[in-house]
Amino acid sequence: MFGYLRFALAFFVLISHVHVRFFGLNPGVIAVVIFYILAGHVVVHLWEDVIPDGRGKLLKFYRDRILRIYPLYLYVAVLTLLFLSITGYGEPRFSPSGLIENFSIVPLNLYMVLDSTVLTTPSWCLIPPAWSLGAELQAYLLLPLVFLSKSLKIVLVAASLSVYMLANLSIIHPDYFGYRLLPGVFFMFVAGSSLRLARDTYDNNGLFDRCYPWVLWVSIAAMGLVSIQKGLFSPAYTKETYIGLLAGIPLVYILDRFPLKLRGNALAGALSYGVFLSHFFMIWWLDYTGFFINNRVVCVFAITLGSLAISFVGITFVERYVDTVRKN
Repeated sequence: MFGYLRFALAFFVLISHVHVRFFGLNPGVIAVVIFYILAGHVVVHLWEDVIPDGRGKLLKFYRDRILRIYPLYLYVAVLTLLFLSITGYGEPRFSPSGLIENFSIVPLNLYMVLDSTVLTTPSWCLIPPAWSLGAELQAYLLLPLVFLSKSLKIVLVAASLSVYMLANLSIIHPDYFGYRLLPGVFFMFVAGSSLRLARDTYDNNGLFDRCYPWVLWVSIAAMGLVSIQKGLFSPAYTKETYIGLLAGIPLVYILDRFPLKLRGNALAGALSYGVFLSHFFMIWWLDYTGFFINNRVVCVFAITLGSLAISFVGITFVERYVDTVRKN
């Protein structure tokens, strides 16, 4: 079922970028928070079950994450770069530093420092939703360290959750520190990892990992109720991140503890990443060709269909080969 969940989350990100809202809430933000929880959950399996203990384990972990994230990303980024170069859509500007930032992925969630146009025009960012991949890659640098040190895990979770709450109280920038930058979201990745660690009791962190996701869930629920009563919600995605945590933690827990084997699950999971990466390319292409009309349902259908096609080509000719190397 995790494959279908990933696909649903990618679709929520897609429709959020054609301005679909549910009760005024951005579904893409909720999806990204659940993606963060899922990422933490997945890497525990990789760290504990797939990569053998011993010399070079950390490097093998980083190599696996690079092979998982970069090939399909580079395929879509190059495709987008060719489209922008040939058509001139959005009057893109190319610079060596900008291209390095785009192709390295890691600094993309620092757009507020590097370039403020990342989420509004194609002039700097080739794949706008990939800012969240920057946060994810940064989290991957830290997660093995918290797997190895219970004390460090507790310190980093407490620090990250503190940043998140300061952001949601608008003491610091609510959008940047409550949603996009690693200091304010790292605790979400750890929540996902704790759900998996608690199930399989891999290490000596048992009590923390069993309790932390649910203490976090109750705390967020309580803070949400207080925020509703006192009108404390910040203008930048506080409601959505709360909902993402409240929905994501039990959802990942249920799918992890009670897995359902459904046909097409693996394919849905494989296609989801490509849909997440390529839907902005389709939005720009349809806008350039004049197809981007006011009928939102038609637009969503066309963008989804085109993104699926790009994703299918990518997993067939790029990811399939890379996965063979990665699994070996």
